[in-house]
Amino acid sequence: MSTHPDLPDTLVHFTGRPRRQGDEPPDFARGTAEERMVSILHGGALRGARDYWADAPVICFSEVTETARRAMLRDGVGGRGAYAPWGVVLDRAQLIRAGARPVLYLSKEEMAQTQSLPRRLRNRRVRYDPGSSDWLHEREWRLCFEPEQTPELAITPELVVGVIVSRQGWMPPPQHMGMAEILSEARAQLQPVQAQMESLKAAAAEFSGFQSLTVSGSVSRTKFAGAADRLARWYWDGEDLVPDGVFDIREQQIHDLLHDDRGPSIEVGFGIDLTREDGN
Repeated sequence: MSTHPDLPDTLVHFTGRPRRQGDEPPDFARGTAEERMVSILHGGALRGARDYWADAPVICFSEVTETARRAMLRDGVGGRGAYAPWGVVLDRAQLIRAGARPVLYLSKEEMAQTQSLPRRLRNRRVRYDPGSSDWLHEREWRLCFEPEQTPELAITPELVVGVIVSRQGWMPPPQHMGMAEILSEARAQLQPVQAQMESLKAAAAEFSGFQSLTVSGSVSRTKFAGAADRLARWYWDGEDLVPDGVFDIREQQIHDLLHDDRGPSIEVGFGIDLTREDGN
C-alpha cells in the first residue's frame, strides 16, 4: 500500500494512447485498442517492443492517479486527444518485484551525455523538451529487457488487478481456429509428452503386466481468453470508470459449447506398444 495520495497502488498499461502521424505500433500490436486488448487476454501476456529511445524491447506503464485516469480518458492531455478506454491495471508492488521502474525524463543534451549507461538503465530514458517532447503526464514506468530475452510479462492474478474496457459487460470474444491452427496446437500439446512417454516406456517395460501406454487429449476448435478469468472489469461511461464485476470465462465457454455448430473438438493422441513377447 502506498502512503502518499499521489502514488497510486496500481499502474495502467493503456492499449490505445493517441498517436500522431508516423507513430506506429509494432507489427504484433496493429489494429484498434480493443483488438490489442483481445490479443493480450488471449495471449496471456503483455509483450514488449522497442520504443522511441530504446534499442531493446520495453513494456510501458502509467503511474497516473484515479483522477488523472479520468482526465486522460475524457479529455486527453497535451493536445493529443483522449486515450482509448482500454487498459490493463497492474499491482504496483508486483511490478516493482518484476523489475519495473520509473523512467528518467532527460533533456536532449542529457540524453547524449548518458548514452554509455548500461542498456536497461539507458532504455529507461525518455526525452523531455517542453513544447516539443513532453510526456510527463503519463508518469511512465518501464520494464526493460535485454535483446536476447523474450519480452513478455505474464498475466497472473497476483500481478493484474483488472481490465479497463469501453462498454459495460464487454467480454474478450472467443477465437475460432482453422484446421492449420488446430494441427499446430495439437503438435504443441504432444511435443512435451513424447519425452515423458519414452521415459515411461523404459520404466513400464520392467513390469510384465503392462501391454501399452497411450496419452490422448483434444484440441477445441474454439479458444478462450483464459488469462482474463475472474479478473475485475471497469467500463468507461464517458465520465468515470464504473466497476462491472469480473470476467467469467467459464460461463462463456459453457455458453459457446451449448450453441456451437462448428462441430466437435479434434482428438489427438500418442501411444507406445509394450506388448510382452509371449503375447499375453
